[in-house]
Amino acid sequence: MFRVFQGSISIRIVVTAGPTQELIDPVRFISNRSTGYMGYKIAEEALKRKHRVTLISGPTNLIPPRVDNLIYIKTADELLKELKKNIYYADCLIMCAAVSDFRAQKISNKKIKRKSTLSIILVPNKDILHELARYKKHKLFVGFNLETSNLVRNARLKLKSKNLDIIVGNRLTKYHNPFGNNKLDVDLINKNGDIVKIKNKNKTFIAHVLLDKIEELRYF
Repeated sequence: MFRVFQGSISIRIVVTAGPTQELIDPVRFISNRSTGYMGYKIAEEALKRKHRVTLISGPTNLIPPRVDNLIYIKTADELLKELKKNIYYADCLIMCAAVSDFRAQKISNKKIKRKSTLSIILVPNKDILHELARYKKHKLFVGFNLETSNLVRNARLKLKSKNLDIIVGNRLTKYHNPFGNNKLDVDLINKNGDIVKIKNKNKTFIAHVLLDKIEELRYF
């Protein structure tokens, strides 16, 4: 059931944040540069609005907000498993985690010693949004897209192919670092094709605008 706070309806939100880590051996893994900062700011903003928040976080160096439910994961498979447990009761999924696209086909149970050459076979991880498609129904799904080129075009393609309601398009260039506590230029694109362009704003501001758009779709 929904809870009412000062005339607003509480939304049950699942936020994913941070990177995943895919083991190669007991001390090495495949990962990415995600810090989790954006996902944590979204969770904080949702809490300010009195929404009920489940935060599923990969490894970060951040202090988590006081969410209703905090779950730590490392791998993409662990993230998918926790999402399947929690998505049924959610009204909105904000898929902010930077999920590794690949994992090692075979994980060594011992540390791999230095060699002149080393080959590691990588296999694709499951497409999490595709796996969750059957749970969507009337839920809102929000995705993130990081590109080095053709941002809007690729974001629109992902929005459609993943059946998202909103996608946040982010750039990685020589002059635009999206990682950590930096000001960003992002494009928020909704399922109707409308774009909100945000220029040189911090992630707290971006989280605020994103939650506004989520509430507009949910309430109206």
